[in-house]
Formats: sequence, structure tokens, C-alpha cells
Amino acid sequence: MRSKHQIQGSTAARLFASFMLAALTTSVDAADSCSATGVMAGQSFSLQHCAAAVMPGDNSVTIWFNEKEITSAEREKFAISAYASSYHDGGVRTMFLVAFCPGGGATTAAPQAVTKLQLDMSHAKAPLASATWLLSDRKEFKVERLEGEAVPGGRLVGRITGQRSSDGRPYRFDLTFDLQLPTQEAAAGITCGS
Repeated sequence: MRSKHQIQGSTAARLFASFMLAALTTSVDAADSCSATGVMAGQSFSLQHCAAAVMPGDNSVTIWFNEKEITSAEREKFAISAYASSYHDGGVRTMFLVAFCPGGGATTAAPQAVTKLQLDMSHAKAPLASATWLLSDRKEFKVERLEGEAVPGGRLVGRITGQRSSDGRPYRFDLTFDLQLPTQEAAAGITCGS
């Protein structure tokens, strides 16, 4: 028969193990973070949800920042298509897509290697603010920080800022991300060359 002290010790050990398992699970889930803030045609936006896609051959990455939570099904679809529709549930959604070559065609990311950004954005409160651009003028964007590997299952950390105007309307963006890239390979993305 076990003593009261042994039972309490055993219970405490199980509680400690459960606590550690929960803490590890939480830290893994919490490790991914992203933020996109700025202005679309004068209308501000702040997006805290994201998903990523990686296209191996060209080693390109596409990140989708969204105002509302991205479902598992949407995340899986995006991982293989690198596409998210600006229309959802009968209306325009506030979202920002950025596609780029973190290593300029190589797998290892480096700020100076990024020579172009493909942007696709829409705003629920200002549907006419939607825009799709390919930026290759470094005066319009700056890669403040970028590190990691542009490979399936790799991790990518960075910050990209930029601004431009279109038809006299201001556009500004500040994108930060710390993401585990999906293990699935995307069938689409921006062409990087090598």
C-alpha cells in the first residue's frame, strides 16, 4: 500500500508533467507571429492573422495577412496555391498578400537579396483601395530584417516596410513576421531565378 506522501508526490509529478506539456504546446503555437499595419488609399488597416506558402524551385515565399482568423482549411489551401481571394462571405475582406524571394533565388534569406515584392491588397471599408503591384524600385520598400530558410518546413523572420501613392492616394505598409513555413509545397508563387 502506498503512503499518503507517495500519492501526493506522484500527483504532484503528474501535475508538473501536464503543466510542462501544456506550456510546450502553447509555446509552439505562440511561436508564429505576424502583423501588417499601414494605410490603403488613406484607409488604415491592422492585420494580426497570417498564413504562408513556399514554392521550392524558385525558393519564393508568399505571406497572407488577414483581418480575421484564417481557418485550417483556408490555411491548407493557401499553402498549396499561394492564393487567397479578396472576396469572402459575400464581401471584400481586409487582407494583404506579399510574395518575394527571401534569398533572391537561393534558399537562405538575406535583406539585400530581395529585389522585388509582389503585393495584393484589399480593404473591406474601402473596396476601391484594392491594388496589385510588382515593386522593384527599392525607394518604395525596405527590407529591415530578414533571416531564415525559404524551404518547406523552414522558418522565416523579417520586417518589410514601404510606401507609394497611386492616383494621389497614399499607401504605406509595415509587415513583421516570424513564421514556420508549411511543409507542403506551393504550386505557385513569384519567380525568383537563381
